[in-house]
Amino acid sequence: MNDPLSLYLHFPYCWSKCHYCAFNSIRYDKPQSLRFLTALKKEIARYGDRPEIRGRRIATVYMGGGTPSIFHADQILDVLDHARRHFYFGGALEMTVEANPGTVDREKLTALRAGGVNRLSLGVQSFHDQELAWLGRAHTSRVAREAYGSARAAGFENVNLDFMYALPGQRLEDWNRTLDEAIGLGPEHLSAYALTIEEGTRFGADYDRGLLVLPDEDRQIRFDEWTRAKLAGAGYRHYEVSNYARPGYACRHNLGYWGQQEYLGLGPGAHSYMGGRRFSKLENIGDYIRDIEKGGDAIEESESIGPDLAFREALIFGLRKTDGIRLDEIRRRYPSTDSGRLQQTLEKWSLDELIVLDPPRVRLSSKGLRLWDRIAEEIIAVR
Repeated sequence: MNDPLSLYLHFPYCWSKCHYCAFNSIRYDKPQSLRFLTALKKEIARYGDRPEIRGRRIATVYMGGGTPSIFHADQILDVLDHARRHFYFGGALEMTVEANPGTVDREKLTALRAGGVNRLSLGVQSFHDQELAWLGRAHTSRVAREAYGSARAAGFENVNLDFMYALPGQRLEDWNRTLDEAIGLGPEHLSAYALTIEEGTRFGADYDRGLLVLPDEDRQIRFDEWTRAKLAGAGYRHYEVSNYARPGYACRHNLGYWGQQEYLGLGPGAHSYMGGRRFSKLENIGDYIRDIEKGGDAIEESESIGPDLAFREALIFGLRKTDGIRLDEIRRRYPSTDSGRLQQTLEKWSLDELIVLDPPRVRLSSKGLRLWDRIAEEIIAVR
């Protein structure tokens, strides 16, 4: 297979755990982190030399976490150089690194930019210090502004800023001020999403004990609609459930996920989708390191994706995009997998104003985008 492949590299360390975060991350441990970097490079070498991967062009690289920027620039670039030696980095490569504002400065960002990183994703979340403290973020609004300025000074021309809204007790005017400041900075990409409660987090425990109450649905809808209108007026296209971009700056790596393109995830807890199979790596960082050191693949879970599940996932992931899907194309890719009940379900959702049927294209309405997770569950359940 010569189709392009996306590469995800997971860096699992943070200075501290944010109260809402359910990602696979732990507090930074320097001795273990050095063993992790060595293990990650060993894993890169093993996969890069496999016949089914050798020669395939890497279309995008995404370094996520955790907080990749917790490492020194030379450590990150050493991993990237190792990947270059074992994978084929061809064409106009999108290469993203996630960063928390308090872990970067102009010197580090200049080194990363010179080393080939051309897209930066900054986890800002808010420009209000009280909100940042409540979320458990380790930076202040001033530090976030300085990090953005350092990114521009370092030569980054493709910057994403992450934000969170519909927090308990948050006023719409406070969120509007954060949006105004974000728009004023002029990033090429914005991610804006409502707070959700995840199991295993501090907020999850507070929610279970009744100590945290989310805004009701009507208030969340008001925040959603305000966000879309505000960003649209500023020239940002809403291209996915929670992502907005100026023309030409949609995240190519994430678009690959939503388009069912194959991807390889390396590092603890990373997920892959290749050759009709989905598999994930050991989440426990110590177990991951030890298994790689012993020559293992550090696989935690693996499953084959048959035509029926692949068809449903094409619908689910494609409907994350505001452009929606071409149902006829998906049916051609997966013949004999579409049950008659799906068409009935689509027609019902159309009557409920959850989707817009514009044959041959199907897309979610504004209301449907808010309920994407519920729609995904129903697509899986349709028989």
